[in-house]
Amino acid sequence: MPKQLLEQLWETTDDLLYRVRIYDRKLAYSEEIMRIDELHGKLASLRVTDDEDLIAYGIEKLRGLRLRLLTMMEDLLFTA
Repeated sequence: MPKQLLEQLWETTDDLLYRVRIYDRKLAYSEEIMRIDELHGKLASLRVTDDEDLIAYGIEKLRGLRLRLLTMMEDLLFTA
């Protein structure tokens, strides 16, 4: 079950990251988006592990990334 949650969070975060890039036309968050993208890419390797501690770590990181991306999206849509 945690592995499925990790996979789902990774995919939804990937989609949200793509959408934030599109809406950040003025490049207000470009540096932060690049850092998030880099961390997101590194977390992809956790999708193949069976280590429950690493999976839990990945879930927490992805939740944090997702929350930050949602906040960015709200800011970008509010100013649009």
